[in-house]
Amino acid sequence: MRLTRRGVALLVVVASGVVLAAVFGPRALNALVLPAVVALAAAVVQVYRADPPRVERRTPAADFPDTAGTVTLSLESERSYPATVTDDLPAALDGDATLDVVVGGAPASYEVTYRKRGEHEIGPLSLVSRDVLGLAKRELVAEGTDSVLVYPPVRQLTRSATQDLSSLNDPEPSNRRDEFDHLREYARGDSLRDVHWKSSAKRNDLIVKEYVPESDAESVLLSAGGVRSAGDRMAEAAATLSVSLVRNGVPVTLSTPSGVVEAPAGDERSLLEHLARAESGRVPDESADVVVRADESNTTVRVGDEETTFESLVGDGAGEATGLGTGDAGRTAASEEVTA
Repeated sequence: MRLTRRGVALLVVVASGVVLAAVFGPRALNALVLPAVVALAAAVVQVYRADPPRVERRTPAADFPDTAGTVTLSLESERSYPATVTDDLPAALDGDATLDVVVGGAPASYEVTYRKRGEHEIGPLSLVSRDVLGLAKRELVAEGTDSVLVYPPVRQLTRSATQDLSSLNDPEPSNRRDEFDHLREYARGDSLRDVHWKSSAKRNDLIVKEYVPESDAESVLLSAGGVRSAGDRMAEAAATLSVSLVRNGVPVTLSTPSGVVEAPAGDERSLLEHLARAESGRVPDESADVVVRADESNTTVRVGDEETTFESLVGDGAGEATGLGTGDAGRTAASEEVTA
């Protein structure tokens, strides 16, 4: 605990008052020194009694790099006091986390911008408590941290790359006959059990029932790995490919050095959460349908026996679309189409 500049100035006034009292008598002491001494003593007591607050931190939802969110701080304490608080932010988050607040008062908030993939810890909270007159201050630390999750970037695949990926899932029709679709005229080879006899009697011709074909979709297996320095590139490529698949109705089983996640069609969140935390390492499944490998300088994507670079599969709005299953041509332009 120490005095602020204002407190030091008041202390100088007190010292001056003592000198004046010695020269002009005790009335100068009563009129000037005693109120200042009382104010300094009250400030010291107030600051000394200030305890570190209980911090409730509400963090923004998981999102992609370069997006912004709001961190809200609720600081609970038995005694209210003004303070300047600073939340400890990791290098992967940008923001001004220093605020002037009243501990025990209304919540305060600040903005952060996500910069890098990963699960990042915010906190602990350091604060400088002050008395109401700003004469004394004390440095405190409120323990406790919270985390935010930053997804890897998801880039736009070219149209042909998207089509090639989706073609990896070609489900066979099943024999289930649950959902009726429409009636149609009998065709040679149709089963008699499908004949709709009531309609056939009315039309004086054979009419059969058509059912909605169902499919038993199988997951596309995608496995990703890379060297230590290329973990972010590995995650970016795996996220781009796997999210494209589930958005196009294809389930994905993703494996990385950090584990395995199964995502049904439409479920990109589980993939992104896994890849936000995924660490680099060896490719877990070399026999997967799609293999992503990131080395020191490049990221490659292999489908079956065909291999190309990840950069050749993503559209930049003006580039050339590249397919996955085009052999050596897969490393060059396949068409002028790009994804809108």
